[in-house]
Amino acid sequence: MNKKIEALYIHIPFCNNICTYCDFYKMIAKEETKTKYIDYLIKELYIKEPLLKNIKTIYIGGGTPSSISTKNLERLLHTIKKIIDLHNVIEYTIEVNPQDITDDLAKLFKNMKINRISMGVQSLNENQLKFLNRKHNIETVTKAITHFQNNAINNINCDILYAVYEDNFERIKHDVDYLINLGIVHFSLYSLILEEKTVLYHKYLKNEFKLMDEDEEAKLYYKIVDYMKSKKFKHYEISNFCKDDLYSKHNLIYWHNDYYLGVGANASYYYKNTRYTNINNLEKYYQGIDNKRLIFKEEDKLNKFEIMQEEFMISLRLTQGVSVNQFKNKFDENPFEVFPFIKDLIKEELLILKDDFLFIPENKFYISNSILVYFV
Repeated sequence: MNKKIEALYIHIPFCNNICTYCDFYKMIAKEETKTKYIDYLIKELYIKEPLLKNIKTIYIGGGTPSSISTKNLERLLHTIKKIIDLHNVIEYTIEVNPQDITDDLAKLFKNMKINRISMGVQSLNENQLKFLNRKHNIETVTKAITHFQNNAINNINCDILYAVYEDNFERIKHDVDYLINLGIVHFSLYSLILEEKTVLYHKYLKNEFKLMDEDEEAKLYYKIVDYMKSKKFKHYEISNFCKDDLYSKHNLIYWHNDYYLGVGANASYYYKNTRYTNINNLEKYYQGIDNKRLIFKEEDKLNKFEIMQEEFMISLRLTQGVSVNQFKNKFDENPFEVFPFIKDLIKEELLILKDDFLFIPENKFYISNSILVYFV
């Protein structure tokens, strides 16, 4: 394992509206609340500055980072530029919603060395956007992408949901084709999952809509995979597709189970074999920073066996899977001895061993959770 921290995640928990399907930590807040939060985010960055000497990827997520004012965003980005040597940063991503993007904001991102955008599109279908309580349309998506490209930011990911209200393959094909024609080079394609405490969950309990049948959803997933490959996109993770080598380098650090740092309320991070999650109560988060003693919602020290379990559970999400030799070098253990059931999974064709790699066959990706559970 790389003992250095090379990835930084920064959490902005604010949104201008709440999507019906979202259960991430987020809130609608006044600008003064956002300003105070950025004040403390900057303080936390300075507290953790000694750990930021080797950062190669930065990811600002949420919530919706683009929902805060340009002034507050500028303060945060200037601090990052001051603390971190951006010459060493190979990928610098920010999440945005299409309706927030102006040419001035795109210029700011370019000037602050942001070189990758992750945009929450979800759908280009008006009925589905209304169902999801998304506030953009096909025109705002097009304009946002154009603003970025006009400012030489061409590495753009679009999140797309499938198995949504009245969904079908033709809708997804239309959306993907439209976005590819605009020059999109990365897609994250996720199925709609009903989470408790969401608006959609309560609508579902009231029988206001029906979920797609599981068999139909599985067929849809494999159609999407085949179609993306036909468009020359690499399928490199269960839900992620890219052109050429434009993988999400930040997310690959997660999927390779390497250390990363998190900053912000409810931000998670992994360092020295311990998984941390910052407190999500803003006042307690502020108190912890004032006392220079961060308050964690979770702090989980992992033993060697737990780390090896996580290595498989996380890395098997990648189409490449787990390198047997790298596992041996990392842990000084043979994975076939640590997890004897791997041989049974190979016999059942739930795992494949090819050359140096153990991986889930692509035709089993839809049921990957039932395979990963063996490593729990």
